[in-house]
Amino acid sequence: MIRRRREIIPGQRYRKLGFGAMLWEVVGLSEDALGNTHVRLRQVGDPRTLKTLAASVLDDPSQFQLVA
Repeated sequence: MIRRRREIIPGQRYRKLGFGAMLWEVVGLSEDALGNTHVRLRQVGDPRTLKTLAASVLDDPSQFQLVA
């Protein structure tokens, strides 16, 4: 089964599912030399905490949920 990737844009917020669920906000996107998209996130409530994930990880409904 092929899943459609939803558009990821700066300002969107995602909740990490599972243990230690936290709220993250997209602050930027980048593409590596192979064409893979990566997403830069900052933790809501602690803007000094940043991380970068592959867009496919953020788009995985078993790991992250888009917050409206």
